[in-house]
Amino acid sequence: QNPHECHLCPKKFSRKDHLDSHLRAHEADFKCHVCMKVFSRKEHLIAHVQWHTGSSPHRCHLCRKTFTRREHLVAHVRQHTGESPHICRFCAKSFTRREHVINHERGHTGESPHVCRFCAKSFTRREHVINHERGHTGETPFKCNLCPKAFARRDHLVNHTRQHTGETPWSCN
Repeated sequence: QNPHECHLCPKKFSRKDHLDSHLRAHEADFKCHVCMKVFSRKEHLIAHVQWHTGSSPHRCHLCRKTFTRREHLVAHVRQHTGESPHICRFCAKSFTRREHVINHERGHTGESPHVCRFCAKSFTRREHVINHERGHTGETPFKCNLCPKAFARRDHLVNHTRQHTGETPWSCN
């Protein structure tokens, strides 16, 4: 089911191009000094650092929402236009972003290529294994600017910050 194995770690992939992409991460030489994440391409590190700092240079001309990466803006605009060019090979469901269809297809195939370095538990999505591994390490890279608290997950920091600001992005019906 996952015949393409990485010779440097326990990860396995259903497609060779996914393995090739993964192998480039082992050769990565661009390191984030905030969270120590490593990137094989400089432009990916730059976008990642913008994510930490909250800098968002790409703005939607329809709703003014901002994004750190151009491809995320492109995917966002597709939500306005209804365009969903990425189609699942198994059920024909369509998606605005390529990575979303890849993650969706893993539900059909059972592929879980992202393996925890500490307990070997596997995950379908990279961000899930990263969050899981922080449970092992105790790493809390997301620091509140308004108090001493720090969090393992960015979404937890966002929710915490709303306690300071009083922002309520959702309302009850």
